Amino acid sequence: MSKFIKILSFFLTVLILLSACQTAAAEIVPEYETDYGSDDLGGMTVKWLKWADDCPLGYLEGTALSDVAMQRKSSVENSLNCKIELVSSNGADTGGLISGSVMSGVLFSDVFLGGTFGLVTHMRAGYLLGLSSYLDASDTEKWGTPNMLQSLLWNNDLYGVVPYAWPELLYTSFGYPIAVCEELIKQYGRTDPREYVENGTWTWDRFETALQEYTVQENGRTIYGFATHKPYFSMMMFLSNGVTLSDFEDGKVVCGAYTDRGFTALSRAREIYYETCADCIHPDDPWGGVGIDMIVNKDVFLVPLPTNEIFRGTDSVLYRASDVGILPFPLGPDATPNTYKSYHESLDFATVIPANEKEPEAVVAIISAMYEPFDEFKTKDDIINYMSSNVFFDERDANIVATMLKNTEYGFFLEGGRSVIESSIESGTPLSTHLESYKARYDEIVEKYMIHHYSARLAVYGE
Repeated sequence: MSKFIKILSFFLTVLILLSACQTAAAEIVPEYETDYGSDDLGGMTVKWLKWADDCPLGYLEGTALSDVAMQRKSSVENSLNCKIELVSSNGADTGGLISGSVMSGVLFSDVFLGGTFGLVTHMRAGYLLGLSSYLDASDTEKWGTPNMLQSLLWNNDLYGVVPYAWPELLYTSFGYPIAVCEELIKQYGRTDPREYVENGTWTWDRFETALQEYTVQENGRTIYGFATHKPYFSMMMFLSNGVTLSDFEDGKVVCGAYTDRGFTALSRAREIYYETCADCIHPDDPWGGVGIDMIVNKDVFLVPLPTNEIFRGTDSVLYRASDVGILPFPLGPDATPNTYKSYHESLDFATVIPANEKEPEAVVAIISAMYEPFDEFKTKDDIINYMSSNVFFDERDANIVATMLKNTEYGFFLEGGRSVIESSIESGTPLSTHLESYKARYDEIVEKYMIHHYSARLAVYGE
């Protein structure tokens, strides 16, 4: 119960993590000249689609961060002489609203917030405005890093950004940190695995040993060392050996699965899952919130979870359990020390503009002012300190999540690029045989999708 006050704070200010939006800073001068002048938009009204009616700027109404965000909105309206009208989707699909706006010529909204699951297809169909000529994409502290925005790079342009300087909202739907049931660690006198991270021994070998040590038989009940959704496990083990899903080298996309480091990682993942730790892994798939229940019910020591299940209000594991730690995946022999990676399948908080926007410079100027850091959180260290105090149970956990975010990459899940990795674990055929049989399919995905995302990244960000 020592975390009761922290949990209340989490409820009040963090419940809103996965709702995206923006804010406005006092005395912000936009970078771009418009017909209205650099700091006067002539009283124009810009419609801004709410993420949700009860958290219009990404934070739940009535919470501290929501108040700060609404103050930012007022500040931008005053400093730029404009009106930001928050509009509701009324449950309609964001992508559908955008395509309908472009096809009809009647803008439903000037600024749209939505997950990239629904936006990437509309981007490729030409319904989104290319942004690289309107904003400075190299300002990654505001707009997001190239790795984070990879899914929104297409046709030699950038089609969306995220509120990367805002607490909580910059942690936009990536995976998969490992949640640790610290109550079980203490109850059974086991070593806290965060200590292995601190002393640099959190390796695949230590991981195997830990899972075996954590698995407990008691009164006919098994408390498992580990539970995992196999696709999460396969991708994170793969990345933990310093591999990337795909690299862009000399104009060609190279799949990490077809490298020595990738093969080593996938082989070891198979070995851990089916051989050395098979008895340590819970037989039930913890996908879709089940992993949260496993931690809360003390059925398992370690569970990889998406960040929206780790800190997302009253349904999150950090809210429901009284003490939870956060781990990265252990490092393989070819990884750079202390470089803990992650990947994402969709961005929850992508901010885009319809292709037929009549005043793109003015709209981007408003977004730019809104997405400035809050006064209280000028640096990433400020945000980590906030997360340490208000979200996590330990400062180490906030640092791990921040490191994984820094090293995230797009998993090309929608395009099928991730499937070569997850199927490598699930397949019963020899790994080399399976990879060879998958090569033609992977090459099709590269030609149809990946090459265009990577060439756009080169065009926007350079070498």
